[in-house]
Amino acid sequence: MLWITTIIDLVKSGVGYFTKRQQSKDELQAQNSHEQNQITLEETRKGFTWRQCLGYVLTFIVAWNFVFVPLLALMGVILPVVPLDDVWRVLLVLIGT
Repeated sequence: MLWITTIIDLVKSGVGYFTKRQQSKDELQAQNSHEQNQITLEETRKGFTWRQCLGYVLTFIVAWNFVFVPLLALMGVILPVVPLDDVWRVLLVLIGT
């Protein structure tokens, strides 16, 4: 009987340990999210930042490929197309998805 109670106590303490560890991970993620929000707020207070500049450049590249190149091709002007694989990756990282 003593062995059964000892095993039950060990299982309870193990479950408590993993539950506490999961809570600490959730708290850490919440803290990181809060800190990232504070960084973003500080950057927006500064005015024109590198994120905004990068966003404008990437927007221009996408507009170049999907608007300017086809319109000018209709007029007979052939312009190079920029590969968009890396542009999409950077854009997704920039917007945080």
